[in-house]
This record gives sequence, structure tokens and C-alpha cells, in this order.
Amino acid sequence: MKTDVLPTDTAELRELLLAERARREQAEAELRQYHALSRIPLLNPNPILRLDATGRLLFANDSARMLAQELETTGPSRVRPQLTHAATQALRTGNVAHSEVTANGRHYLLFTVPVVEDEHAMLYLTDVTAQRQAEQENHQQRNFYETILAHLPAVVTVLDPDQRYRYINPYAEPDPAKRQARIGLSFAEHAASIGLPDALVTRRHRLFERAVSSREMVSWEERWPGPDGQIQLYWLCYYHPIFGADGVLREVMCYGLDITIRRQAEARIRQNEVEMKAQQAFTNLVLDLNPNLIWVRDAQGRTVFENAEMRAQRRHIAEVAGAPSMEAAMSKDEIQVAILADQQVLNTGQSLTTQMSVKLANGEVKWYQTVRCPLVPADGTIQVLGVSTDITALKKAQHAAEAAATARENFLANMSHEIRTPLNGVLGMTNLLAKTGLNEQQHNYAAIIQHSGRHLLSVVNDVLDMAKITSGKLEMEQSAFNLCDSMRKAAEPLVMQAQEKGIRVVGTMLRDSCPHPWVLGDSYRLNQVLINLLSNAIKFTPAGGTVSIGGYFVSETEDTLTTEFRVTDTGIGIAPDKLESIFLEFTQAYADTTRQFGGTGLGLSISRALVQQMGGQLTVQSEQGQGSSFSFVTTLPKASPEARQEALAPLAAGQEAAVRGTRVLLVEDNPVNREVAQLLLESHGVVVHEAASGLEALEQFEQHRYDVILMDIQMPGMNGLEATARIRAHADPVKAATPILALTANAFRADAEKYVAAGMNDTLPKPFDEAELLSKLAALMAGGSSQPADRRPAPPAPAPLPAAATAADPLFDLALLRETAHGSTTFMNRILASFHTNTPASVAELRTALAAADWPAAAAVAHKLRPSLRLIGAAQVVPHLAAVEAKASTDAERQAGAEQLVAGLEALLAGLPKEV
Repeated sequence: MKTDVLPTDTAELRELLLAERARREQAEAELRQYHALSRIPLLNPNPILRLDATGRLLFANDSARMLAQELETTGPSRVRPQLTHAATQALRTGNVAHSEVTANGRHYLLFTVPVVEDEHAMLYLTDVTAQRQAEQENHQQRNFYETILAHLPAVVTVLDPDQRYRYINPYAEPDPAKRQARIGLSFAEHAASIGLPDALVTRRHRLFERAVSSREMVSWEERWPGPDGQIQLYWLCYYHPIFGADGVLREVMCYGLDITIRRQAEARIRQNEVEMKAQQAFTNLVLDLNPNLIWVRDAQGRTVFENAEMRAQRRHIAEVAGAPSMEAAMSKDEIQVAILADQQVLNTGQSLTTQMSVKLANGEVKWYQTVRCPLVPADGTIQVLGVSTDITALKKAQHAAEAAATARENFLANMSHEIRTPLNGVLGMTNLLAKTGLNEQQHNYAAIIQHSGRHLLSVVNDVLDMAKITSGKLEMEQSAFNLCDSMRKAAEPLVMQAQEKGIRVVGTMLRDSCPHPWVLGDSYRLNQVLINLLSNAIKFTPAGGTVSIGGYFVSETEDTLTTEFRVTDTGIGIAPDKLESIFLEFTQAYADTTRQFGGTGLGLSISRALVQQMGGQLTVQSEQGQGSSFSFVTTLPKASPEARQEALAPLAAGQEAAVRGTRVLLVEDNPVNREVAQLLLESHGVVVHEAASGLEALEQFEQHRYDVILMDIQMPGMNGLEATARIRAHADPVKAATPILALTANAFRADAEKYVAAGMNDTLPKPFDEAELLSKLAALMAGGSSQPADRRPAPPAPAPLPAAATAADPLFDLALLRETAHGSTTFMNRILASFHTNTPASVAELRTALAAADWPAAAAVAHKLRPSLRLIGAAQVVPHLAAVEAKASTDAERQAGAEQLVAGLEALLAGLPKEV
């Protein structure tokens, strides 16, 4: 065995120690160097990774932290497969590989170096994001400019210093193959190929040299002849030389703009200048020959243009006044009106039509209607174009017509008052007389008086209606009503009259073809038409004949309903040459018609006008000796469910109770009318004080408090309007607010509007109906009375729909139906019959909807049933409607509600009587 022997010599030992110390220092220096080298990968700003053959991460520097996290996660990754594949591929081949990867929005150049002996691979990634972005921007910029050049509507070419093409854009040569073939050719070669003259080539060569020598852009215009030698194209061309930093010519840009259209337009303009001047002269001649005043003023009011008539009128106004100008002869107000009108047109930019008068110095008044329009000339300023028409003669005629219309209206109002006032007494007294104990003969006499009075009233109404129609003052109400019910109400009284005459009446109900004919319109006017047509049919049909009246469904939209009404008779008929004349005012088909049948000859004229105002057309078909058929089609808006519900609501019950004990001041100068009104009101428990004039009414008003004042309009001395004004001006605000009901026999709605504007609360036409008087009194009491609240009987609250039904609730309650029918059993029986006729179909529709779970269809059926169920008081069935109709209901709630609704309807059909 060999062992180390330490030297015994001190010098040798020291030498040995020094050598060992040197080796150790060298090793430490190398260690420090290796340590410094080992930090290079760690401090490298580019990512460095080391992966084994399985892709497991062995090392990652700080710059590769995010990539290392990506490699160590287990979720989906786009980077991990690329890195592991690069490592395994390099180890398998033993070759260094490079590729590009994208990670976390950065672009890297990846070099993979295999260390086969250690079975791992080094991955060196260099961040080239900025380089790739710069390349992308350069690519986009190049595409941008190439796109611009490709779509530029001008020729763009690039020539090299030898005048050969380097670039040609698509506008210069659309065909890509031909465009590529021209690269490297000169303009001279291209010109020869398309047949351009040599002079163009020579000129371009000279201009090219000028641009290069002057180092500035050169422009010129050239013409290319066509095959026939005529000018075909005009070009505006440019040569723009481009030099490098060393001052050497690099290329020349050549631009060409096609200005052919512009040159042709300029030629046409020059050609048309003479024609335009001639046209201008013609226009000036037309304007000067125009009898209207035509002028143009700028925004400062300066006159820019006047035609000959305007200049002549200006001179005439100035000469009559002896003034230096027309403006000096006009008043300041007249000038101000014109200035304001001009300013309005300038401010709004809208046309304006005005009428103004100019008073001449000799007292003559000239009227002009002027249409002002904004005029924008070529400089963009706004001016006013005015056309004034002399309407002096028209104004005089208009004033005369208005005076005549006013006189006619006053005559009709006075006639209405003078006829209606005594007629009110006749009908009122006869009505009161009929309520007393009369024998049969006396009842007959009273009935004859009432019939004659109503006939006289109908004649007055016809005349007044025609006056309203011809004056354009007839207005239509807009309220919800049932077309079928309206037709029935209009026909019912006349059916009895026809039967008494021995005429058979046949009816076709609109409800048969239209189950829900609810609309918005004027039911009174519709009834008026139907009554006129049915009255004529009965009048001209002999005993034993037949009259039929029918309503028919035509079409409907979501918002409108179109229906046809037809009245046919087997009467005397009308000759073909008389069919149009029967619609003329005060005209009947034959001269003896009035003597034989009666009437004013206004009924058909009024009916046609009413139908036209409702948007329809009244037509007639007739054969003499065989009968006539009148019909009209009208389209009306459908009534909303809320409007229908309001219309179906019962009339305010207990009106008599509401007015009983009320203190009323009756102001009426006619003693008969006072007595009629007093007896009528006192029979309902109203306390009535009388006044025969406006002054007497004010005296009574000072001494007492009243709940309502019934005020006549036309009275001697102080009329009703003056008395109302005095009452409204009373110092006591409570008394001043006393409700006032105007009693009027005047003809026009404008009169009623005038009375309301004068401070009256409502109007009641004479002769008035007892029910209407009570209704208006009750409404005024409810709307505001001078008496304390505890002295007024409270109106009954409307009964709400039942929130929930119980077993104790009756199956039906006909109280509401009876109240709606006003006690008419005929009406009630028709409603009950209609329910029994139509409800089985609704039950079948509900069953079908239930089977298909079609809840919108079920809701539609429920909605359709709601009014009729409410009317017959079906307390047990109505609550189920809400479950079927409500949008918030679940499918289970809808199904349960529909099943219960079907059961309830079947129970109603079994238990509800068909007549009372």
C-alpha cells in the first residue's frame, strides 16, 4: 500500500503549501467566473427554457416565467403543444430547429438546441413582436396605398429615367395582362400600338426633359383624336420628377385626369348662352305681363326685383298720395306687417300666405293676398319671393257673404227661439196633462197634440240641420255605442207605425254577421239617417207591402269596422230621371209628394250629408212601381274595451233622489215655459223659485242661496248672458260659483260654446226632455254646488265587479240588465236570447283552446264574454275571466280558470231563462 509522505524539510513544505494555495485561488477564481457565467441565462431579457424528452420543464429564466406557468398548467393551451413538440422533435433528430410562436400576444423566434447526451433540449426565444408589428404596418400601408392607386379615378404611372414604365395603375389599364405587358415599354411604343399621333410622343418627350431639368412639376393638356379624326378625349397631364438624396433622378410620376366631360360641358354652356339669354328675356316678358305683383326682397328689406305690375302699383300708390315713394304713402302699421311677414319667412325657411289691406290716400282700400317663399340665389343668401294678388273684389264679396250668413244665422236663431219657446210650452203642458186623470177621448186629444207638436219640431229640426250642414257647423259626437243596438233603437218606434199601416217589416240584425259591432261615433246622427230612410220607406209603401232594414258586416282592421246599412221597400219607386234630384234640398221626386205624403224634402239631403261626414256614401237603387233600396257603407273606429265598459255601465241611478230637495232658481220670461218647468221639477221634489227677467233673477240671487240656476238666454232687458256675468262677478266666491244651466232654443253648437265661454256650466236645448233635465241637474249637483256637502244627497257609488265568488253567490242577477233596459222586457229578452244563441259557440272555442293549450285564443274568448257576463250578473263566472286573461297567470292557473269558466258557462246555459 502506498501512502503519501509529508516532506520533512520546511522549505519543501512551504513550497508545497504555496502551490496548494495558488491552486485553491485559481479554483475560486474559476468558480466565480462560472458563477458569473451561470447568471447570464438568468439575466437574459429573452426567455430561455430547458425541457426533457417528455416535455417536462427543467429550467426557466425570469423572462420565461409566463411561458413556464403555461407549461406547468393542465388546462387548454395553444403554446404548450408548440414548445413540447419543438423539444421532442429536436431530441429525436438531433438537429437545431427554429420556428415562430405566439404567446400572450407576443411574437417569438424560437431556436431549439438538443443536448442529446443529457436528454434535454434548450429553447431560446427572441421577442420579435416589434419587428412583426412594423412588418404588419408596412404591409398594411403598402396595401393602403395600392388600394388607393387601384381605385383612383385617374391615370397614375411611374417612369424610369429612360422614360420606360415601372408602374401602371388599373385606371390606366384595367386588363392585368396588358398592364403587365406595358411594364418596361416607353410611351412612344405604347402610342404606336394604339395609333396615337407622333406629335403627342414628341411633345411628351420634350415636357419630360423640361420637368427633369427644372426639377419642378410640369402640367399640360392634350387631346386624343378618335378613329374618325374627331376629338375624343381631353387629358390634363402632369410630370413630377423625384430625385434621390444624392441628387440623381430616381423616377418621374405621371398623372392624367380625364377632363372630357368638363370640356364638353363648357362647350355646351357656351352653346347655350345665347339660348339662356333669350329664355331670360322671355321670362322677364312673362313676369311683366303677369297681372299679379311679383317682387324679391333681401334680408335687409331692399328690393332686388319687381315686375312691371309691381312697379306700376308702386307709382300709382305714390301718385295718389302725392308722395315721393310708395313707402312714404303707406302707414307705419302696414309697413310693419310686411316687414314681420318677410322676417318670419327668413327665420323659418317656410312659405307664408297672408292677407293685408292698404288704404290709399283717396280713401280707397285695396286688399292683397300674398304668398311669400324663401328664395336662395347662387351666392347662398336667403331672400323673399313674394306674389301678391289683388283680392279687393273677392273681399267685398266675402264680406257680403259673411253678412248674409250672419243675417241667416240670426234669423235661424230667432226663428228657432220663437218656434221652440211656445212649442216647449205646448209639449210640456201636454206631457203634464197626460199624467192627469183623463178619459179615453181626452187622452186621444192629448196624443194628437203631442204628435202634431213633435211633427212641427221635426220640421224645425230638419231646417236647422240643413242650415248647419250648409254653413259647415254640423259636428259629430265621438262616443262608444253598439251599431246593432243603435239600429234596433232607431227602427223600433217605426216598426209599430208600419204595422199599424198594414206593412210587413223584415229585419236583419248586424249582430248576425258581426258579433261585436262596437264603434266610436255619433249614434244620434246614425239613428237620424236610419229613421229618415225607414220613415220614407214606410211613407211611400202602401198597406200590404214590405219594408226590410238590415245591417251587414263588410270588413274590419285592427282599429276600424266597416258596415253596410240597407233599407228596402216595395213602395211606389222612383223614376230613373229623378234619382239624383231627390237628394237636393227642399226637393221631392214629384210635385204633389208633399201634399200626398207630407215632409219638407230635406230628409234625404240631410241623410246624404250626414253619411258623407261619417266617411260613407248614400246610394239608391229604384224601379218605378216596384220599390226602392237605399244603402250606405261607413267605416268607424272600433271602441276600446274601456269605452265599451263605460258605455255599458248603468245610468246613474236615483237621479230623482239626487235632485230631491235641491233649491233651483228658474229664470224664464215665458210664463208657460216657467209653469211647465216648475211643475215638472216640483213633481220630483225640487224647490223652485221663479224669475221672469235677468234683473229679477239677480234680486232673488242676492236674497237666497241656490244649488242650480236654470237660465234662459233670450229675455227682454237683461238677457241670460248678462245676468250670468253679474253672478260670476259676485263678491262671495261660493255664490259666484253656483252652477248655471242655460235653457236655449238657439240652433247652433257655436251658441252652446258661447254660453259655456260666458261662464255657464252646461246647456239644455228647448223643448227639453224630462230625463235629460234631471240628468243634467244631477250632474251639476255632483260636479259642484253652492250648498254644503251635508245638504246634498250623495250619489250612489257604482258597484264594482266581484273580486271573488263564493258558493252563496247567485248564478246570475238580472238587476243590471233590467236597469240598462230601463224596464223594457223586449230588450232584456233579446239580450237573453242572444246569450243562449252565441254562448255555446264560445264554449266550444274554449274547449278547443284548452285541448291545444292555446292560451291566447282562450283569453280572446274570455275577453269577448266579459261584457255579457257582467250584464247578466254572473257573479260565480266573472272571476274566472281574470285567470284566463291575465298575462301574469301561469299555464296551470289558465287551465284551471278555463275549465271552471267552461263549467260555469254550461251551468248558466242550463239555469238562465231565455225570456222574462
